Amino acid sequence: MHRPAIILFSIILFLRTIDVQAQQNDFQAWPSVQVNIEVIDNLRLHLEEEVRFHENLSLVNRQINDMGVSYRFTKSLKAGIYYRLEADWKNADEYAWRNGIYSDISLRHDVKRFTLSYRLRVQSSRIERHDAESDFFNGFRHRHKISAEYDLKGIPLIPFVESELFIDYSRQDLSRIKGLRTWVGLDYKIKKIHTISIKYGIDQEINTSDPLRAYIIALGYSLDLKLNSGK
Repeated sequence: MHRPAIILFSIILFLRTIDVQAQQNDFQAWPSVQVNIEVIDNLRLHLEEEVRFHENLSLVNRQINDMGVSYRFTKSLKAGIYYRLEADWKNADEYAWRNGIYSDISLRHDVKRFTLSYRLRVQSSRIERHDAESDFFNGFRHRHKISAEYDLKGIPLIPFVESELFIDYSRQDLSRIKGLRTWVGLDYKIKKIHTISIKYGIDQEINTSDPLRAYIIALGYSLDLKLNSGK
Protein backbone atom coordinates (compact mmCIF):
# COMPACT_ATOMS: atom_id res chain seq x y z
CA MET A 1 0.00 0.00 0.00
CA HIS A 2 1.46 3.37 -0.99
CA ARG A 3 2.35 5.96 1.65
CA PRO A 4 -0.14 8.66 0.45
CA ALA A 5 -3.00 6.16 0.68
CA ILE A 6 -2.01 5.23 4.23
CA ILE A 7 -1.82 8.89 5.27
CA LEU A 8 -5.22 9.67 3.73
CA PHE A 9 -6.82 6.63 5.37
CA SER A 10 -5.38 7.63 8.78
CA ILE A 11 -6.73 11.18 8.44
CA ILE A 12 -10.20 9.86 7.64
CA LEU A 13 -10.11 7.59 10.69
CA PHE A 14 -9.01 10.47 12.92
CA LEU A 15 -11.79 12.74 11.66
CA ARG A 16 -14.34 10.05 12.44
CA THR A 17 -13.26 9.93 16.09
CA ILE A 18 -13.45 13.65 16.85
CA ASP A 19 -17.19 13.66 16.11
CA VAL A 20 -17.90 11.68 19.29
CA GLN A 21 -19.64 13.63 22.08
CA ALA A 22 -20.42 12.15 25.51
CA GLN A 23 -18.94 8.71 26.06
CA GLN A 24 -18.01 6.03 28.57
CA ASN A 25 -14.40 5.16 29.35
CA ASP A 26 -13.08 1.77 30.42
CA PHE A 27 -9.73 0.04 30.98
CA GLN A 28 -9.51 -3.51 29.64
CA ALA A 29 -7.04 -6.41 29.29
CA TRP A 30 -7.06 -9.01 26.48
CA PRO A 31 -4.68 -11.96 27.03
CA SER A 32 -4.52 -14.54 24.23
CA VAL A 33 -2.78 -17.74 23.11
CA GLN A 34 -2.44 -18.83 19.47
CA VAL A 35 -1.10 -21.96 17.74
CA ASN A 36 -0.28 -21.94 14.01
CA ILE A 37 0.53 -25.22 12.28
CA GLU A 38 1.90 -25.34 8.73
CA VAL A 39 0.47 -28.58 7.34
CA ILE A 40 2.05 -28.26 3.90
CA ASP A 41 3.90 -25.38 2.28
CA ASN A 42 1.89 -22.15 2.68
CA LEU A 43 -1.18 -23.92 4.17
CA ARG A 44 -1.71 -23.31 7.89
CA LEU A 45 -4.18 -24.29 10.56
CA HIS A 46 -4.90 -21.71 13.26
CA LEU A 47 -6.24 -22.09 16.79
CA GLU A 48 -6.61 -19.13 19.13
CA GLU A 49 -8.22 -18.38 22.48
CA GLU A 50 -8.63 -14.91 23.95
CA VAL A 51 -10.24 -13.68 27.17
CA ARG A 52 -11.35 -10.07 27.48
CA PHE A 53 -11.68 -8.36 30.86
CA HIS A 54 -13.59 -5.09 31.13
CA GLU A 55 -15.09 -2.77 33.78
CA ASN A 56 -11.53 -1.80 34.77
CA LEU A 57 -10.47 -5.48 34.75
CA SER A 58 -13.11 -6.47 37.31
CA LEU A 59 -15.30 -8.64 35.04
CA VAL A 60 -14.94 -11.05 32.14
CA ASN A 61 -16.53 -9.64 29.01
CA ARG A 62 -15.90 -12.34 26.39
CA GLN A 63 -14.05 -15.60 25.84
CA ILE A 64 -13.25 -15.96 22.13
CA ASN A 65 -12.26 -19.23 20.43
CA ASP A 66 -11.15 -19.09 16.79
CA MET A 67 -10.22 -21.95 14.48
CA GLY A 68 -9.52 -21.86 10.77
CA VAL A 69 -7.21 -22.30 7.83
CA SER A 70 -5.17 -19.87 5.73
CA TYR A 71 -3.20 -20.15 2.51
CA ARG A 72 -0.42 -17.85 1.27
CA PHE A 73 -0.69 -17.59 -2.52
CA THR A 74 2.32 -15.30 -2.90
CA LYS A 75 4.64 -13.39 -0.61
CA SER A 76 2.18 -10.49 -0.81
CA LEU A 77 -1.22 -12.25 -0.78
CA LYS A 78 -2.82 -14.48 1.86
CA ALA A 79 -6.43 -15.56 2.45
CA GLY A 80 -8.18 -17.51 5.18
CA ILE A 81 -11.53 -18.65 6.54
CA TYR A 82 -12.34 -19.11 10.23
CA TYR A 83 -15.04 -20.20 12.67
CA ARG A 84 -15.57 -18.26 15.90
CA LEU A 85 -17.25 -19.52 19.05
CA GLU A 86 -17.46 -17.05 21.91
CA ALA A 87 -18.98 -16.81 25.36
CA ASP A 88 -20.57 -13.40 25.81
CA TRP A 89 -21.11 -12.35 29.43
CA LYS A 90 -24.38 -10.48 29.96
CA ASN A 91 -23.47 -9.98 33.63
CA ALA A 92 -21.11 -11.53 36.17
CA ASP A 93 -23.23 -14.71 36.52
CA GLU A 94 -24.77 -15.16 33.08
CA TYR A 95 -23.30 -15.72 29.63
CA ALA A 96 -24.44 -17.04 26.26
CA TRP A 97 -22.54 -18.90 23.54
CA ARG A 98 -22.49 -17.20 20.15
CA ASN A 99 -20.93 -18.29 16.89
CA GLY A 100 -20.14 -17.03 13.40
CA ILE A 101 -17.72 -17.27 10.51
CA TYR A 102 -15.32 -14.77 8.96
CA SER A 103 -12.88 -14.56 6.09
CA ASP A 104 -9.66 -12.56 5.65
CA ILE A 105 -7.75 -11.31 2.64
CA SER A 106 -4.35 -9.81 3.46
CA LEU A 107 -1.89 -7.85 1.33
CA ARG A 108 1.66 -6.91 2.36
CA HIS A 109 4.51 -4.96 0.85
CA ASP A 110 8.10 -4.82 2.11
CA VAL A 111 10.05 -1.57 1.90
CA LYS A 112 13.58 -2.24 3.13
CA ARG A 113 13.08 -3.12 6.83
CA PHE A 114 9.46 -1.91 6.89
CA THR A 115 6.44 -4.11 6.20
CA LEU A 116 3.20 -2.36 5.23
CA SER A 117 -0.02 -4.41 5.35
CA TYR A 118 -3.71 -4.18 4.59
CA ARG A 119 -6.29 -6.73 5.76
CA LEU A 120 -9.95 -6.96 4.78
CA ARG A 121 -12.11 -9.06 7.10
CA VAL A 122 -15.75 -9.91 6.37
CA GLN A 123 -17.64 -11.60 9.21
CA SER A 124 -21.17 -12.88 9.58
CA SER A 125 -23.54 -11.94 12.36
CA ARG A 126 -22.74 -13.74 15.59
CA ILE A 127 -25.84 -15.52 16.85
CA GLU A 128 -26.68 -17.42 20.03
CA ARG A 129 -26.38 -21.14 19.53
CA HIS A 130 -29.60 -23.22 19.39
CA ASP A 131 -31.71 -20.07 18.99
CA ALA A 132 -34.25 -20.93 16.31
CA GLU A 133 -35.19 -17.26 15.78
CA SER A 134 -31.66 -16.12 14.96
CA ASP A 135 -30.66 -15.54 11.36
CA PHE A 136 -27.03 -16.46 10.69
CA PHE A 137 -26.82 -14.09 7.70
CA ASN A 138 -29.08 -11.21 8.77
CA GLY A 139 -26.14 -8.85 8.35
CA PHE A 140 -22.38 -8.74 8.31
CA ARG A 141 -19.42 -6.60 9.33
CA HIS A 142 -16.43 -5.69 7.23
CA ARG A 143 -13.24 -4.53 8.87
CA HIS A 144 -10.37 -2.68 7.22
CA LYS A 145 -6.99 -2.78 8.96
CA ILE A 146 -3.74 -1.12 7.93
CA SER A 147 -0.50 -1.76 9.77
CA ALA A 148 3.20 -1.02 9.63
CA GLU A 149 6.04 -2.85 11.36
CA TYR A 150 9.80 -2.43 11.46
CA ASP A 151 12.39 -5.20 11.67
CA LEU A 152 15.14 -3.99 14.00
CA LYS A 153 18.52 -5.14 12.73
CA GLY A 154 20.18 -7.67 15.02
CA ILE A 155 17.39 -7.50 17.64
CA PRO A 156 14.41 -9.93 17.81
CA LEU A 157 12.01 -7.06 18.51
CA ILE A 158 9.47 -5.84 15.95
CA PRO A 159 7.63 -2.58 16.80
CA PHE A 160 4.33 -2.04 14.98
CA VAL A 161 1.30 0.22 14.68
CA GLU A 162 -2.19 -0.76 13.50
CA SER A 163 -5.47 0.99 12.77
CA GLU A 164 -8.76 -0.78 12.04
CA LEU A 165 -12.14 0.54 10.90
CA PHE A 166 -15.37 -1.41 11.64
CA ILE A 167 -18.35 -1.07 9.28
CA ASP A 168 -21.67 -2.89 9.83
CA TYR A 169 -24.21 -3.79 7.18
CA SER A 170 -27.76 -5.04 7.77
CA ARG A 171 -31.00 -5.23 5.85
CA GLN A 172 -32.55 -2.55 8.04
CA ASP A 173 -29.60 -0.19 8.42
CA LEU A 174 -27.44 -0.64 5.34
CA SER A 175 -23.83 0.45 5.94
CA ARG A 176 -22.64 2.34 9.04
CA ILE A 177 -19.22 2.99 10.54
CA LYS A 178 -19.36 1.50 14.03
CA GLY A 179 -15.87 1.69 15.48
CA LEU A 180 -12.19 2.47 15.22
CA ARG A 181 -9.41 0.52 16.94
CA THR A 182 -5.76 1.57 17.00
CA TRP A 183 -2.73 -0.22 18.45
CA VAL A 184 0.96 0.34 19.10
CA GLY A 185 3.04 -2.61 20.25
CA LEU A 186 6.06 -4.90 20.18
CA ASP A 187 6.59 -8.49 19.05
CA TYR A 188 9.47 -10.48 20.58
CA LYS A 189 10.51 -13.63 18.70
CA ILE A 190 12.23 -16.54 20.45
CA LYS A 191 13.92 -19.20 18.28
CA LYS A 192 11.57 -18.46 15.35
CA ILE A 193 8.67 -20.54 16.69
CA HIS A 194 7.72 -18.55 19.81
CA THR A 195 6.41 -14.99 19.72
CA ILE A 196 5.42 -12.87 22.70
CA SER A 197 3.57 -9.63 22.02
CA ILE A 198 2.43 -6.68 24.06
CA LYS A 199 0.39 -3.82 22.70
CA TYR A 200 -1.64 -0.86 23.87
CA GLY A 201 -4.80 0.14 22.07
CA ILE A 202 -7.79 2.44 22.02
CA ASP A 203 -11.14 1.02 20.90
CA GLN A 204 -13.65 3.76 20.07
CA GLU A 205 -17.33 3.18 19.27
CA ILE A 206 -18.81 5.49 16.61
CA ASN A 207 -22.37 6.39 15.57
CA THR A 208 -24.02 5.27 18.80
CA SER A 209 -25.89 7.27 21.42
CA ASP A 210 -23.73 6.13 24.35
CA PRO A 211 -20.29 5.36 22.86
CA LEU A 212 -17.59 3.46 24.72
CA ARG A 213 -13.89 4.27 24.54
CA ALA A 214 -11.80 1.37 25.86
CA TYR A 215 -8.11 1.62 26.72
CA ILE A 216 -6.65 -1.86 26.28
CA ILE A 217 -3.53 -3.75 27.24
CA ALA A 218 -3.22 -6.93 25.15
CA LEU A 219 -0.72 -9.69 25.93
CA GLY A 220 -0.26 -12.53 23.47
CA TYR A 221 1.72 -15.69 22.93
CA SER A 222 1.89 -17.60 19.65
CA LEU A 223 3.52 -20.88 18.69
CA ASP A 224 4.43 -21.59 15.05
CA LEU A 225 4.96 -25.22 14.07
CA LYS A 226 5.59 -27.15 10.85
CA LEU A 227 4.38 -30.73 10.53
CA ASN A 228 6.98 -31.58 7.92
CA SER A 229 9.85 -30.34 10.12
CA GLY A 230 9.28 -32.78 12.95
CA LYS A 231 9.08 -29.95 15.50
